[in-house]
Amino acid sequence: MRGHREIILVLILFLMPIFLAGCGRRPDLPESSSSKEQKLPFDRASRAGGISPSQSIVPAAALLPEGKSIGVHLRANLSSASARVGDTFDGVVDEPVVNDEQTLVPRGAAVIVRVLAARRSDARESGYLRIALVSVEVGGKTVLLDTSSIFAKGGSRAGGAPRDVIFTPERRLIFHVTESVDLP
Repeated sequence: MRGHREIILVLILFLMPIFLAGCGRRPDLPESSSSKEQKLPFDRASRAGGISPSQSIVPAAALLPEGKSIGVHLRANLSSASARVGDTFDGVVDEPVVNDEQTLVPRGAAVIVRVLAARRSDARESGYLRIALVSVEVGGKTVLLDTSSIFAKGGSRAGGAPRDVIFTPERRLIFHVTESVDLP
């Protein structure tokens, strides 16, 4: 009995390193030498002047950066006498918005301006308006924006009655982007 135990122990000690070495690598994959590494096709550098196949599928996103100014003209009059909070008004971008020589928003792009606060004038106080640019159409898609607001209060002439605020289509309104946004 004792002889059998010694033989089994010797066999286990002899076969265990062979078994463990066999488990350490996959037999179906050839071992690569460190001097001749295989490169996958997508690991290679692109050829100069070549076309990236993914570029045509997913175009590079343009970024409208924080702080960028957007000049707008409304299409119709906006007055504190008739405007209510939440009302929206159509307008157009009056000159292209450019960043690093790339036109992000073209001239004439449609925009929406929203009334954030409004009060009509009365016998004692002038009217006021607070508006913000909330969207712009780029490439046929509406892009929601976070912008600065414009506040204006109607004035009164010396001894005159308080007046309402009126933004006419001729007046250029400038909004500043307060949060960067990806453009299509």
